[in-house]
Amino acid sequence: MKNYGIIQFKNSNIDNFTSNIGMNIRKKTNFLLRRLLKLAIKEKIIIDHYPKLNDKEPYIFVSLHNFVEDTISNLATIDRNTYLLFGTTNQLEVNKEMYAAWLNGFIYVDRNNTQSRKDAINKMLRVLKNGNSVLIFPEGGFNNTENLLCQKLFSSPYILSKQTGIKVVPIAPFYEFNSDKIYMNIGEPLDLSKYNNKKEALLNLRDVLSTLLWYSIEKHGTMLKRKELGINYKNDFMEQRRLEYMKTNWTKDVWNEELTRYLDSDDKEFLAVQESYDQFISDNPICQKMLHSATLARRLDDRSHNFKKYMHENWNK
Repeated sequence: MKNYGIIQFKNSNIDNFTSNIGMNIRKKTNFLLRRLLKLAIKEKIIIDHYPKLNDKEPYIFVSLHNFVEDTISNLATIDRNTYLLFGTTNQLEVNKEMYAAWLNGFIYVDRNNTQSRKDAINKMLRVLKNGNSVLIFPEGGFNNTENLLCQKLFSSPYILSKQTGIKVVPIAPFYEFNSDKIYMNIGEPLDLSKYNNKKEALLNLRDVLSTLLWYSIEKHGTMLKRKELGINYKNDFMEQRRLEYMKTNWTKDVWNEELTRYLDSDDKEFLAVQESYDQFISDNPICQKMLHSATLARRLDDRSHNFKKYMHENWNK
């Protein structure tokens, strides 16, 4: 059954996605909502570090995005009302937890629509100017990489900070698959408005987020020897990530949207090269058997472990 009353927020504009009265009420009732959210999480939230923040200031909270309950964990941990930037269309339509997101305050963004992304910036600016905070996951979709602590970031934290002077608070939630604990490591506020170079600002933010997560991994992570990973560790990794996604009820194939990430010019050029290799392999099937090129061999391995393709084929099995 669809979330009637919530779906309308897909088409809400800057003026009607929330009201000034609603924003002010959410400031006053946030302590109660946070308690309810904590009760809704089956895992125990452990706060490793929380900075001293000014009670009278709004902040731009920026979190890493790795597991299903990192959103609710953030909202249950942050000490003030924080409007959530939300870009999952299918869940907006069918997930009943979206009514809790509405109580908290959220901003819907269509990640594949340029105008929607621009509107989301202006919506967040309106929230911040009213004295409420915002929560952003600037990696876009989940980080499903095997090695990167933090993927390249979309620019919204920098844009918002530059236009308002409001500080950015980095957050690194840490959770091991099937654990009963979620660790929250919140860093000190960063002033990204002082940077004139967007790339430099975002690289600094990325490094801070990665460092916070690394500290949590060192402190709480289960250490494994390489031989304990198994023979098909790449397949095992993809299946574990699939199971993490499947903690949420999906009603259709959403993976072209859900697995979006930021691509800069270097990434796009690299993908174009990969497409050329793919075309070459398709036109010359004999290469798949000869594999005299190490580059072609790596590309074939990458194609056999394509997570988006894996999700398209296995999400509803």
